[in-house]
Amino acid sequence: MSPLSPTQVNELLHEAAPNSTIFLIGAGGCGMSGLGHLLLDLGFSVAGSDLAVSEEIHQIRSRGGEIHIGHDPQQVVAARPLLAVYSSAIKADNPELLAAQEMRVPILRRAVLLAALMLRQRGVCVAGMHGKTTTTALLAFALERLGAGPSYAVGSLVPQLERHARFSQAKQPYFVAEADESDGTLREFRPEHAIVLNVDADHLDYFSDLEAVCREFQNFAEHTGRLVVFCADEPRLAELFARRPGSVSYGFSPLAQYQIGAFAREGNGKVGSRFDVWRGGEKLGDFSIGLLGEKNASNAAAAIALLHQFGYRPADIATAVAPFRGAARRQEELFSDARFRLFDDYAHHPREVAATLQAFKGLGSRRMLVAFQPHRYTRTQHLLKEFATCFAGADRLWLTEVYAASEPEIPGITGAFLAETVGRTGQAVEFIKNVGDLRHAVRDALQPGDLVLFLGAGDITRAAHGLAADLREQIATDKEQFFAALSSVLSSASVSRQNEPLAKRTTLRVGGPADFYVEPASEIEVAAVVRVCAGKNVPFVILGRGSNLLIKDGGIRGVVISMTHPHFSRVEVIGERLHCGAGAKLKTVAVEARRQGLTGLEFLEGIPGSVGGALRMNAGAMGSWTFDVVEAVRFMDYAGLVQERRASEVYVEYRGCPLFKTHIALGAVFKGQPAAKEAIEQRMQTFSQKRWDTQPAASSAGCIFKNPTAISAGKLIDELGLKGTRVGGAVVSGVHGNFIVNDGHATAQDVLTLIEIVKQRAKTLRGIDLETEVEILGEGHKCLH
Repeated sequence: MSPLSPTQVNELLHEAAPNSTIFLIGAGGCGMSGLGHLLLDLGFSVAGSDLAVSEEIHQIRSRGGEIHIGHDPQQVVAARPLLAVYSSAIKADNPELLAAQEMRVPILRRAVLLAALMLRQRGVCVAGMHGKTTTTALLAFALERLGAGPSYAVGSLVPQLERHARFSQAKQPYFVAEADESDGTLREFRPEHAIVLNVDADHLDYFSDLEAVCREFQNFAEHTGRLVVFCADEPRLAELFARRPGSVSYGFSPLAQYQIGAFAREGNGKVGSRFDVWRGGEKLGDFSIGLLGEKNASNAAAAIALLHQFGYRPADIATAVAPFRGAARRQEELFSDARFRLFDDYAHHPREVAATLQAFKGLGSRRMLVAFQPHRYTRTQHLLKEFATCFAGADRLWLTEVYAASEPEIPGITGAFLAETVGRTGQAVEFIKNVGDLRHAVRDALQPGDLVLFLGAGDITRAAHGLAADLREQIATDKEQFFAALSSVLSSASVSRQNEPLAKRTTLRVGGPADFYVEPASEIEVAAVVRVCAGKNVPFVILGRGSNLLIKDGGIRGVVISMTHPHFSRVEVIGERLHCGAGAKLKTVAVEARRQGLTGLEFLEGIPGSVGGALRMNAGAMGSWTFDVVEAVRFMDYAGLVQERRASEVYVEYRGCPLFKTHIALGAVFKGQPAAKEAIEQRMQTFSQKRWDTQPAASSAGCIFKNPTAISAGKLIDELGLKGTRVGGAVVSGVHGNFIVNDGHATAQDVLTLIEIVKQRAKTLRGIDLETEVEILGEGHKCLH
């Protein structure tokens, strides 16, 4: 039976009976499982097999696919498939493959079926030796956020996409997919558009040399119907494509049509990059992504250039790409605490390794520890010279045995030989033969401040996840010991809990848990808690009533000290002064002042917070500010020493009081003025009515942004047309543009993404840098460390 072309396969699938079965041999790989998702979306039944259970197999089974463990010819016979599809890892003597041949079932390589499915829609292929997965995932993610409803097939799991492959039912959607060059199947694709990221002397087990690689990509471009977006920083690509009609270039090169200008990493140890893009001497816009390094900025620029060619506005593109944090095993952070950060990355080519180390250099770590697993004997042999020098940025380096990836061994090409070669350059290196032992070697070497990278395309990821699990287990033990120490300094009148949910303790109603939560019953106990934290080097934060606060979905590491115990919630009136604890509600203060016939504090009634929070933020409303009516403050330093100070001696600023960034508010004395209760009541009603008329009733954190000099934040957001903009359950209020409300289903990440959308739009369209007024605390991921 002659091999079928993608066109013939497409015709066969169109003519097939509903619910026909496609059998996938090697169904657990990302590429093959992606085909499974596409076929299920199209109404086909999916059966198949692999040697081990994986997350990808779990996903296919959850959707009704029948995936067996182990290869057995009877599984093909029972399935009676329309087609049998196999991955590159499947050998010619595979029993299921032989069974399909005997049954005269058409047999396809994975790429042929993918190319056939792409013919149904507006195909966009991402090709190149490095960065395909990240770029494909980013392009699919951005098109989804731009409302295009794309189809896509990504060669890895993508946490920010529901699954890594989807066949969309949208009208004339784009179909974005990785096109793999490693096995000669690049020629099967006939996309409408293509991105070509780079070429390199790789896969030399298949290609004779670099020239053969270049011919493969040139042939691919000839089969692309319209745009070919290529990297101008790659001389061979410029040589191949610069004169091709319909070619578009991007990169750092001044010759690029879409040129990357200023590039910078995000600050404060954040994993992310910022850069601008210029076109024809004019600035297209400012962009950011949640990945490190110039290579990732370059890959993002490829997607940005193509999206701009599709007709999307630069501001919308910037908003779409900003939250992207990568595919699995691409700068994937597995563990982070105050001592260590641990990342898992797929880099396996010397060029990728060097770029990854360069990207992470300067992230704020004291040392960079690198564990690497060579991938394929042929790659290790052909690129031995490049491997010898690509680890130069590592402070400690471990190498393990070569991951064969179904290749036969090459005598003399081993992990030990590679380690010896690296060592001859002067680089200190240790060889650990068993990849399972890497986690223990790295763990023994860890020191506070270290950043750890596990690199490779094989099973080294298991060692990375194993070390992350070890570190979490150690933290669990440390937590129990710390909680015992914390509980020992608290009386029975206090509250102390572990893993306390915090969403219910904020007015926005989002956020993850606190490792430890305490409500001390006295100043003495607050001091004791602070001293325990200092002695154990555990961070703490102070929580009032939870307004003006956004806690991330990962919650807060360390201790949350809540000042809401009744001891700190008292309001005592002495003459014209109100002596208030830090936990007293501002509404309670205002109502008590009215009851006592004291005016001047009516504006506090509408601020949904506590006295402590109002002092910290110099909260204001209706033209008045907290420190306008505060006479004295009482506070504690982080050593537990209590002090008092007159308000006139405390420096305050717009929306802030620096003193309470480093001290704990215990209480304050408010000063009112005698007045008729009826007049006070009338004023409070007026303020209340104005608030209900101008502010949303739904859950919110109050104003999200500080007001810029030239225009109020609310008016700016209104003029930008952003009212009603939604991400998940978070919505820019239609009542007041400077409020983001929770419709009842929002996550903190929804809110954070929406904040970035507003900031990007304000910067791109009006040149205004919006600064958040809401305080953002906690960890961005959902796992507890």
